[in-house]
Amino acid sequence: MRVLDKYIVKHVASGYFFILLTFIGLYLIIDLFSNLSDILKTKPPLAILGQYYLNSLPLIISRVSPPSILISTLYTFGELNKNNEIISIRASGLSVLRIATPVIFFSLLISVSVFSMQEKILIHSQKKIEDIKSRFIKNKIALVSEERNLAFTSGDMIFFVEKFIPKTKTLQNVIIFKEDENRNIVKKIICKSIIYEYDFWIAQDVIEYSLNEKGDISDIPVNLSTKKIGLKEKPHELILKRSIFSQYASLSSLRGKIERLKKIKSGNLLSNLVIDYYQKIAEPFSHFFLVMGILPLALEIKKRKVGLSSLGVGLIFYIIYYTFSSFSVALGKSGIILPILSAWLTPLFFLTVGITGLSLTR
Repeated sequence: MRVLDKYIVKHVASGYFFILLTFIGLYLIIDLFSNLSDILKTKPPLAILGQYYLNSLPLIISRVSPPSILISTLYTFGELNKNNEIISIRASGLSVLRIATPVIFFSLLISVSVFSMQEKILIHSQKKIEDIKSRFIKNKIALVSEERNLAFTSGDMIFFVEKFIPKTKTLQNVIIFKEDENRNIVKKIICKSIIYEYDFWIAQDVIEYSLNEKGDISDIPVNLSTKKIGLKEKPHELILKRSIFSQYASLSSLRGKIERLKKIKSGNLLSNLVIDYYQKIAEPFSHFFLVMGILPLALEIKKRKVGLSSLGVGLIFYIIYYTFSSFSVALGKSGIILPILSAWLTPLFFLTVGITGLSLTR
């Protein structure tokens, strides 16, 4: 059956790469026009602009790759159905699962590739993009835009910031965890605000707790009206840190922070990091879960207009998947369901639907 497997994979792969390149082109065009006014104002060198879009490719691929494999799968099996090839293959004694096997393995291969790209390339490329944006493209806008829910590290401190206002150089409602030389968290500092003045970060309305090895408070809390914070980054440099701590951090980095926060009573901070950790694992494998979920429909023996229906059904299915995923993550971050369950609920649901559908397909 190697000939059949190669035949199916060839069609799915060629369709996938064609659709992927099409989506990448559309994405670049849309991004270019959305940033056009900023580009015309700042007039960055062409080499810098080229670096910006070159470094954008890993993120673009990670976003448009799942719908590409989904649409390609629908189109390939739609064409086979249209030419009565599925009926001929089924008549030879092959099961639906056996016919779908090469596509399942191909989706797993794509998932592993995107996962590897996420861990080895995406983090560095996003840091480069943020640097180019702040220096050449959106340097003026970045100074007036607000950032919410920042999480980042600086030296031996871990910062969780509710709101960052670059215009006033202010961090609001900040929780800081300070580590010792053995990477154990020894202090928890709560600040109502931290303001950048005269090249220093000054915290106001501070409560400082000393923590023991178990993460419990080991001494009487210290209340301070002001305190100098050893945050090395300047206000404009904090823009580069947005989302990098969790969204673009490596899994090993996130896992290390989770292990440290487990030792203390960090509440929602730990839950959110756990959700981010498992989301980073689940998202690259959405290729596999989407393909599994759509296979029963793709293998249905039914005449239809292949091109338009594949595009329409694929995009709708993709939107449903990520709507469910966003909803389950929101439930997890609200504390309604377990953090690990919130990240895997949607993938497991679509996997179950796919397996059940394949088993019922005759």
